[in-house]
Amino acid sequence: MFYTNREFVILNAINGRTSNLNLSILKTIKPLLRDALAEWLFLSEISNPDKRAKGKLTVVTFHRVLPENLRQQYPYPGISVTPEELRWCCGFFNTYFSVGPLTSIYERWLNGELPEKPFLAITFDDGQLDNFQYGLPILDEFDFKATFYIPASNIDEEIILWHDQIGYCALAARNNGEKAMQKTLELAQTYGVPVKPTSAFENHIIQHSKRISPEKRKQFIEALEHMLKTSPPEWGRLMTWDEIRLMHQQGHEIGSHSMTHSLMPQCKDKELEYETIESKRRLEEELNTEIASFCYPNGNCDARSENAVRIAGYTNAVTTQWGKNQPWQPHLQLKRCDVNIFNNQNRKQQLSAARFSLRLSGLQPGL
Repeated sequence: MFYTNREFVILNAINGRTSNLNLSILKTIKPLLRDALAEWLFLSEISNPDKRAKGKLTVVTFHRVLPENLRQQYPYPGISVTPEELRWCCGFFNTYFSVGPLTSIYERWLNGELPEKPFLAITFDDGQLDNFQYGLPILDEFDFKATFYIPASNIDEEIILWHDQIGYCALAARNNGEKAMQKTLELAQTYGVPVKPTSAFENHIIQHSKRISPEKRKQFIEALEHMLKTSPPEWGRLMTWDEIRLMHQQGHEIGSHSMTHSLMPQCKDKELEYETIESKRRLEEELNTEIASFCYPNGNCDARSENAVRIAGYTNAVTTQWGKNQPWQPHLQLKRCDVNIFNNQNRKQQLSAARFSLRLSGLQPGL
């Protein structure tokens, strides 16, 4: 069959409308199906922690605990929870798990203890002030103890972590408009960051900054802060040693997050010794207690990094590899479930026990 030009144009228009309609229907139906599946798996107990986590060790990760007005000023909202959201998560953990800091929970689990509710360890990375200011009171409400991973040199020097330095600069550039963003990209290009964004602006800058050498990254941060004339907000600081000591005195575990939050596979052998041995020594000096747990910055762990952690004398170490731990999981490569609160909301943007259970179950963590 042959069509005139006019008929061909009309048919294309109809097909286009049909495609758009189908896409619109799919966008409407997909969240409904996703929620329905999560609810069915939860109600049928297929994703229920009692079944999926029994005999295993679940470790969850938090980073920032910020009120909503501050979260909106933070460059990486996906790694932040509000105090209300943390309270909801703790309520969920209290219902379904036996909760505690990592090292004590890990030892009980290895010794074959099988509590009525499966084990879960709560961990916080990076030593941020908001963990102490907003997170600790929520943990106290549930009488929960957690593990806090501290970058010792950053605490000593009162310097925020390098990825936050870059993040605040990228956020400042975005807030100053297209011209500032373009200048930031052009500056970044001189340090090896592609000028054409491969993802959202802030994520593009930070993800590619992880791939350049530590020396270049430091120079890049200094150049960024100078160009944008920016500095981190007061609420974005790290904890002090006094605040860390107080948490330890209250029964929370303090672990090492290295000295400087360096990406360990990029470190030379002497630098690895410094990041692992010196951070352990420094924390033990401040707290007068043994430091047993290590957290690989950014989750980056290779054979050299793991060996450095072993030589330093840590009894366990955590990665960012998603999943629950079986008894045969290497003790210096423990898996964790990073809590991105937005992934645990239903289509109405309400926190959902069914969605959270499904993600923690490992059946489909990306759903």
